[in-house]
Formats: sequence, C-alpha cells, structure tokens
Amino acid sequence: MGQKYVDCRELSGDIHCKTTLVANTNDELMEVVIKHAINVHGLANTTDFRKQVSAHVREGNPPI
Repeated sequence: MGQKYVDCRELSGDIHCKTTLVANTNDELMEVVIKHAINVHGLANTTDFRKQVSAHVREGNPPI
C-alpha cells in the first residue's frame, strides 16, 4: 500500500499555506488533515469538510 497525501492549498483555499500532509492510511491522513485545518485555518470538523478532504486525497509521493 502506498502513501496518501493532501495538498492544503487545494483544500483550504489558502495559497500561502505550503503544507502537504502525508500518511500511510486514509484514517491517519484524515486525522492529521482535520487537526491541521482546525488549528491552522480555523475550519470546522464537519461531515461536509470530511467529504471534501476525501475528494482531495491523492496516492503516491507528493510533488516537490
């Protein structure tokens, strides 16, 4: 099983955030993305946000 990642710029709309979050499983990735979204961007942990996160999950190595 490969890595999974989310580029925060795609999710939060904050083009200044250069964070890419990487994990081995969808559950791990969801946990770290939600924590980042709440603590850094002030977003809420809602069902809709979790669906949005799921739609932005990519597999493989994130681009540099």
